[in-house]
Amino acid sequence: MPSNLPENLPENLPENLPHLEDQKIAIIGAGISGLQCASLLLEHGFNCTLFEKSRGFGGRTSTRRKDGWRFDHGAGYFTGTDSDFLPHIEALLPWQPKGTDEKFYVGATGANELAKNIAAQIIQQYTSSLSAHLGKTITTVTPTTPKGWLLKTNEGESFGPFDIVVSTAPPPQSVNIFANVESTVTQRLGDLQTYCTWALMLVTRKPLTTPDVVLAPNANISRITAEHSKPQRQALLTGSEPARNSLGQGQYVVQASRTFSQTHIEATPEEIIQLMVAELGTLWGPVPELLHSQAHRWLHAGIKVPLGEAYLLDREQGIAAAGDWCTGNSAQDAFISGANLAKAITAGS
Repeated sequence: MPSNLPENLPENLPENLPHLEDQKIAIIGAGISGLQCASLLLEHGFNCTLFEKSRGFGGRTSTRRKDGWRFDHGAGYFTGTDSDFLPHIEALLPWQPKGTDEKFYVGATGANELAKNIAAQIIQQYTSSLSAHLGKTITTVTPTTPKGWLLKTNEGESFGPFDIVVSTAPPPQSVNIFANVESTVTQRLGDLQTYCTWALMLVTRKPLTTPDVVLAPNANISRITAEHSKPQRQALLTGSEPARNSLGQGQYVVQASRTFSQTHIEATPEEIIQLMVAELGTLWGPVPELLHSQAHRWLHAGIKVPLGEAYLLDREQGIAAAGDWCTGNSAQDAFISGANLAKAITAGS
């Protein structure tokens, strides 16, 4: 795995830091940013503990299942130019959707395959210096004596102490987690605003008359992706009777626009399904019979205005934050942010 670290690292860490083998780092969030940050820190001798509120790795690169169908309802596909990120997405499957000249990368079993691959590699390689707690929602970070941080979950569990706490959660969630901390990191996080996005997952009796990927067909829809057109997705339809019968049907993820999502931020999933199916009808005529429909609200889908820096780090207090929101909204942005934060921690800067 590429180190993504400078060649001229100092031979010794600053005197006020414990030896690497004694440094304990908590990373909140096991998406692309948190996993890559952990990977590089582990590579250089740190002890890392990952906390993830979901049951699996991936963050917004997650996948929903219904019978044999897979819905990449966050990141629909991956692209990249960064030399360290490219090998990770090139390990997935290439996909050139009909109707476009662009080539994307997708997971055979879902978008979360990218995060799973990174997680599997570090779990196998660093069994003694890495621990991961899935299904644990960190709600507060509080100082402890003589120095360090304690993490508490919504169920009252405590973990720590840790020398450094990294949050890769969206800024509003990080602000809440660090509510007991006074730091330049929390001040900067408080200035950042996110936007929400509704994602509609559909299975139709017959495919829609659309290309495999449609970008911004009107003001209320930002993207339509034909999940059934992704490589090897049809091969997954082998389990239950509904899955075996779904060959020849259509499977889609429809992302609502920012404006639509914000306007309907408090709507119910049922209301969103009705509204967005109606939008599809205005674009391409009556929608074929729906065999499955589900709506998911990403409350913090992206950042309105990126931070403009690769990470936030308060070295003196041992508080840091990273994520795609630092420089953009893509998986590559998340990867680079986590890598650069690890670089700064390891270099002692």
